[in-house]
Amino acid sequence: AGLATPTAAVATPAAPARSSRSRPGDEIPTVPPLNLESSPAKVRSSSIGLTARRTSREDGAKRQGSSPTEKPHDGKVSNQGQGRKAEEGGRQMFDKNTLRMMHREVFKGAIGRYQQRMLEWLERGQSAALSARTPRRRAKSVQVFVRVRPIFDRDIEKGDFDVISVVPGQLVLHSCHFEADLKSPFISHHSFQFDQTFGHTASNKRVYKHAAAEIVQAACDGGVGTIFMFGQTGSGKTHTMCAIEEMATQEVFAQLPLEEDDDPMIGIQFLELRGDKCFDLLANTKGRDFPELRLREHQGTYRAEGAMELYPRDTDDMRVVLETGHVRRKTSATGANAVSSRSHAVCIIRLFKTGGMLVLVDCAGSERKKDSMYHTKERQQESAEINTSLSSLKDCIRSLSSQPKVPSHVYRTSSLTKVLADAFICGDRGRLAVICTASPCATDTEHTISTLRLGATLAGFADTEEKEPLMDLLREHRGPPETHPNQWTPDQVRAWIAEVQNGDFVEILGSLPSNTTGQMLVRFTESRCVQLCGGNARRGQLFFKLLHNVMQRVDASRRQCVKGHSMLRSTSADRYGGGLQP
Repeated sequence: AGLATPTAAVATPAAPARSSRSRPGDEIPTVPPLNLESSPAKVRSSSIGLTARRTSREDGAKRQGSSPTEKPHDGKVSNQGQGRKAEEGGRQMFDKNTLRMMHREVFKGAIGRYQQRMLEWLERGQSAALSARTPRRRAKSVQVFVRVRPIFDRDIEKGDFDVISVVPGQLVLHSCHFEADLKSPFISHHSFQFDQTFGHTASNKRVYKHAAAEIVQAACDGGVGTIFMFGQTGSGKTHTMCAIEEMATQEVFAQLPLEEDDDPMIGIQFLELRGDKCFDLLANTKGRDFPELRLREHQGTYRAEGAMELYPRDTDDMRVVLETGHVRRKTSATGANAVSSRSHAVCIIRLFKTGGMLVLVDCAGSERKKDSMYHTKERQQESAEINTSLSSLKDCIRSLSSQPKVPSHVYRTSSLTKVLADAFICGDRGRLAVICTASPCATDTEHTISTLRLGATLAGFADTEEKEPLMDLLREHRGPPETHPNQWTPDQVRAWIAEVQNGDFVEILGSLPSNTTGQMLVRFTESRCVQLCGGNARRGQLFFKLLHNVMQRVDASRRQCVKGHSMLRSTSADRYGGGLQP
């Protein structure tokens, strides 16, 4: 749902009581609230007035409207009143991302200020102290890593900005929001910890060395190594996985023994999972109609019956097989990625000499509603199936983090977890790594938080949150406060009249006394403004309206400043009283 924020224009204050020549159809009347300080006589008079108006309407309906004041409101007059209100002011609908873009300079300034504090914390060693206080799981069978993709030029051209800060051992997501009044910006700094975090400039070699090399080595030693790529559509999952596949292939063949027999040493299968259906991407078929495979249970695990298994002899053969699988994988354009993967890709590499197995899983991009709001019914059903299978995968990894093996009823809930059953029941022989990919864009904040919280839960860490009001930065961005018209000097009064409405009222200066101050100007009635405009009622009413718009805008700004100051004062003790904490 959209968020509403007041526009620059505000409603004109109620004008003084008009003469009997004004018609009730000019504006839709509203009943004012009862004044508790009014005398009983005034209250009775108001009630009598309401009764008299109600009676006059009834009599007017009977007499077909003998007097202008007795005519009922028709639709045409009501539309005119609504049009006038729309011109005077109103509310516009903005979502979270639109508000972030509109105030990105304020948020970027706050993020830069927080990053400076982070450097101070690192110099004092407080980040290490925080890590020591954070509870950590005991099991080492599951490791969780996070890689943040760079922010691209196309993101900056759209007005997006970076909201992720990475320091050794810590990642901070700066969630930019507004209070319920839609006038008070603030940032929630979410701090996360993982086994390791890779920042915007991390290379593929560094990611492989610290996140995947041990998993590949465990498979070469006869164990079961599994690597998952999880994250939002367009966050860099497939890019990272392709790099890991290439370097893992070189590592595996480098450790194979040199034998002259013709027995295969490596077997590879490439499966695609769409919902509860499994397809063979290495099948020798024409076109893109790949055969659907049935998953058969075999000694507690599942096998894709009839899946094609190829036996590459060197790294070049392996590269061709992997490229074939990725090319055949189903992709489609979404709101976040022009070639989004619409299925899970599972690459199973078996090492026959050692009995080990390496499983590389590139999960389909998880989506929000905004990413698929223009999809067809079939595509929306596809997205729902993807998210369901990802949910089952999360449950299995959570279970594996707390116990050696995953119960069978947990991994039997989807085709994806059935195919990966070997990784969930191998016990101490298994090693599993989850690489979460995150987008640094402010427009992806909600989805990035969801990804990071999942990774932190799997890693056994608890995230922390610090809320920072930004009214001080907002005031700096807006500049010095505007002077109220009642404090204008005569020179300021004449300067405003000369500039307002692009100088349309400059002729007023000829009839306005030169010593007119702002305190005198704000007391001008609407009839006085009409007189200054040479008797032109329309121009006089417009001048009166523009003056009062300035008055109301300055009053609203002052009220907002007072509120922001009270918010900063109430939180200053918590933020700075006991020393800065991340």
